[in-house]
Order: sequence, then C-alpha cells, then structure tokens
Amino acid sequence: MPLDLLKDYQIPGTSPGTLTAAEGESGPARIFLTSYTPGRLETREVADAEALRGLAAGEGVHWVQVIGLGDVSTIGRIGDVFGLHPLALEDVVHLGQRPKVEDYENVVFATCQILEAETGSVGKFQVSLFLGPGFVVTFQESGEDRLAPIRSRLEVPQGRLRNRGPGYLAYAILDRVVDSAFPALESIGERLEDLDDRILERPDRESMERLQEIRKDLLRLRQVLWPQREVLARLARDEHDLLGNDTRLYLRDCHDHAVQALEVSENYREMASGLLDIYLSSLSNRLGDVMRVLTIISTVFIPLGFLAGVYGMNFDTGGGWNMPELGWKYGYLAFWACCIAAASGMLYLFRRKGWL
Repeated sequence: MPLDLLKDYQIPGTSPGTLTAAEGESGPARIFLTSYTPGRLETREVADAEALRGLAAGEGVHWVQVIGLGDVSTIGRIGDVFGLHPLALEDVVHLGQRPKVEDYENVVFATCQILEAETGSVGKFQVSLFLGPGFVVTFQESGEDRLAPIRSRLEVPQGRLRNRGPGYLAYAILDRVVDSAFPALESIGERLEDLDDRILERPDRESMERLQEIRKDLLRLRQVLWPQREVLARLARDEHDLLGNDTRLYLRDCHDHAVQALEVSENYREMASGLLDIYLSSLSNRLGDVMRVLTIISTVFIPLGFLAGVYGMNFDTGGGWNMPELGWKYGYLAFWACCIAAASGMLYLFRRKGWL
C-alpha cells in the first residue's frame, strides 16, 4: 500500500488558480442545498449552480454541499456565485491537502481530512469548507456522503444546529471530521493488541508485514492530525465576525478532541516501535536457541565421533596392545555403553549449568 504522503499537485508551470479534475474523480458533481431557520428546514438537489445565486442575501442559513470533484466547471461557477477565491478552489480539487485554514476577506476557508477505518488500513477523505455570511459551502469526494450525520441533526427542530448561525454549522462539520479519528484509532489499537500477542507467541514474516502496515497507517494519521490540531487552534483563538464567542467556545472543545486524538496516535506510534523491537529480539532469541541446541548436539557427538574413529582403525588384533578390545566377547556392547555414558554425562552437566 502506498504511503500517499504527497498530495495531488498541479503540473509545474501551471497558472495559479487553474482548476483541474481531482485524481480519480469523474462525472458530474451533485449539489445539495439545505436551507433552514429555527422553524423551517428544506433540502433539495440543485441541477444548476446558477440557481444558488442570491442565497446569501436570503433569510436563514444555507448549506451548499457538493459531492464529486470531477466537474471543474460546476465548481468554478459555485466559486463565482459565492465569491470564493480561485486559490482556495484550486486546493479543493487537489486531494491529499495538508489541513489548513485561510481567511479570504469575508469568507473563511478550511480543508481537512475525514479518517475512516477500512479493511486492514485507514483511509482519508478530504472535506473542504467555506464559511461566509449566511452560508456554508462544502466540497467532498464522490461516493458516500460522509457529512450525512450533520443533515440528520438538522432535522431536530429543537437542536442547537437549527437555532444557531452558519458559524455553528461550520463547527459541527469540523467536529464530525475530528471525531472520525477515534474509530480509526480504535481499529488500530485492536490490531496492535492482536499483533502484540502474536509476536510474543510466534513471531513470523506475516507479523512483520502487518506491523509495517500499521506503522504506515500511523504515519498517515500523523500527517493529518498534527495540522488539523493547528486548524482548530487558530479558529478557536482568532476573532472573526463569522465565528462568535459562543461558537469559539465549542471550537475549543473540538480542539481538545483533536489534541486527544493526536496523543493517542503518538502513543500507538511508540507501541508500534516497541513491537518492532520485540519482534527483532524474539528473532534473535529464536536464533540463539537454535544455535544453542545445535552446539549442544555437536558437543555431545564430538567424543562419540572420537571413540568411533579410534575403534574404526584397522590395526592387527593379534598383539596384546593392538586394540585387544576388538577381540572381546562383549566389546561391541562395551563401546555402546561408553558412548551412552559419555552422552548422558554431558547432557546431565549441561542441564545442571542451565544450558538446557
């Protein structure tokens, strides 16, 4: 699995603000408009971006949700309708962006990454957000609507989301993004726990491969969580007309969640490094055990080989000093008795010394 640490980028020499379809994205973009006040909620799909013109001047809060980054013409028209900066729109269509926040006159732009636990890995999905007077515009990749929980919360008339302004909606979206890290971290924690038991019991090549996959996931999380914490810190700290004091209070809580997720991620990185050391130590111990057994076997057979070599010499047995044992009636049994006694004695000695 590639590390995916380098974001999608423009061809060198391309004019700043040029919009190109995001990598892997194609087809038309889907535009959903959600307009609400404390007493009214309306959600509909919009076919033409020009139908959104004039929304910011209307009553209530308007959330424009764009799913799909392959239709750059539609993205450009939405930018014209809401006065979004071309450089910010360029960041929207380039996936893998480092989470950041920028202030463009009357619009706050933020891009961040939703983390999701997939089969054997962790995926990240970019969400870009524009906050302006009376409106919020979000862009996300095609496929599943990863901001659907926010829509569900808007259906509750007594909820805070329905009774507050666009700044609180932007906070709710960012809170959804930050909290997505915890299920992903929980998945990594379970994988680390299983791998810990496996490495202690039976370290093998598969364990090393699984450990490397976890380390790649943690590196990917670090790439997201560090700058995402900075984004929340800046939004909670800086004063802006679009973010009131009450909203910044909630953003500070969201920043605490980002810090907590980052700390858990760093702890898991330490655990993964520790497991790598344990794996290498286990391999070294196994190699030492194998070498000890082979050494003992070799040591035991050295005197046996000596005895077999001596009595395998073809000397004349007629003389009194020319191996009289070869003429004994029980010479063969005596040879084996000596061999067994020598081997048993050495094994007993090795055990007494703790070598076995």
